[in-house]
Amino acid sequence: MTDNSKSGGLSASHTSDAHVPIQVEAESDDAASDSYSNYSEAESETTSLRSSIFEYTYENGRRYHAYRAGQYLLPNDEMEQDRLDMTHHVFRLTLDGELCITKLDQPHEILDIGTGTGMWAIEMGDLYPSAEVIGTDLSPIQVEWVPPNVQFEIDDATLEWTFPLNHFDFIHARTLAGAIRDWPALIAQCFRHVKPGGKVEISEGRADFFCDDGSLTEDTATYRWLTEFRRLAAPLGFDIAPHLPNMLKDAGFADVAYTQKIVPLGTWPKDPALKELGRWFRLQFLDMALESYSLALFTRMGGWTNEEAQVLFAMVRNELKTNRIHVYTYTAFITGTKPTDG
Repeated sequence: MTDNSKSGGLSASHTSDAHVPIQVEAESDDAASDSYSNYSEAESETTSLRSSIFEYTYENGRRYHAYRAGQYLLPNDEMEQDRLDMTHHVFRLTLDGELCITKLDQPHEILDIGTGTGMWAIEMGDLYPSAEVIGTDLSPIQVEWVPPNVQFEIDDATLEWTFPLNHFDFIHARTLAGAIRDWPALIAQCFRHVKPGGKVEISEGRADFFCDDGSLTEDTATYRWLTEFRRLAAPLGFDIAPHLPNMLKDAGFADVAYTQKIVPLGTWPKDPALKELGRWFRLQFLDMALESYSLALFTRMGGWTNEEAQVLFAMVRNELKTNRIHVYTYTAFITGTKPTDG
């Protein structure tokens, strides 16, 4: 298993012994078995879900899905859809233009869990025109014009799946942390529905920032936000990535691998590729993800008012839009293969 992970925990200067610190460029500032035993119940729940797809709740100027109200902390409004598209671009930059880290050999059946706006599924459909690509999500926010081999379904991946067993060549899931309460159950469903020899890939950002040079200090708004975010997010499994390899092994997957890629925030890295990645991640984080991931968490779980949260977010943006604080995170890619005798 490839493991480039760092130790957990929060510190103002969090240095890993698993990588060479990113070089900072001196420059001026510039402005994340039994699947059919309850088949009838699963179909009933899916029908119920589809009847409620346009039921929304509004909080603090953002729109949230009303399905299982309070469980899903990320919005699903137009601003969030823009964030999802931007996140897709950041992932492609992280993978040097690739759509996944798994090496595929002309897959025929592909499933994208939590497809969001559907960009990944659409581009996989273009890349593999002979494959059938299915994207599932709770929200009907996918684009309408798609390749003929791509289809979207409104579905809750935490319910019993109605797909055939041993069906998919590749199952992909990305940035589901915080939305999934029972990860072993989800991974068990992946194992049942992927073909023997088929592959699964789960990609999750680390719910943390890291700093090698001490520029993130305890008196900054960024440190205050990060401390509170980690405190509130921990019980909800936002930093699930380091635990996923063992879950895949326990489910029966073989050749399980864990690979982390550095994602800087800002244009402070000297390396041109990291600088470009950092430019896009800073835009995605400051303009979109900071509020998307934090607002409901802080107000519902932490007792913050909207006004208090917005003041802190503004202070974080003011700090991180410059290059004075040199923070980065990781994106983790966890992969596995179903044994041919599975």
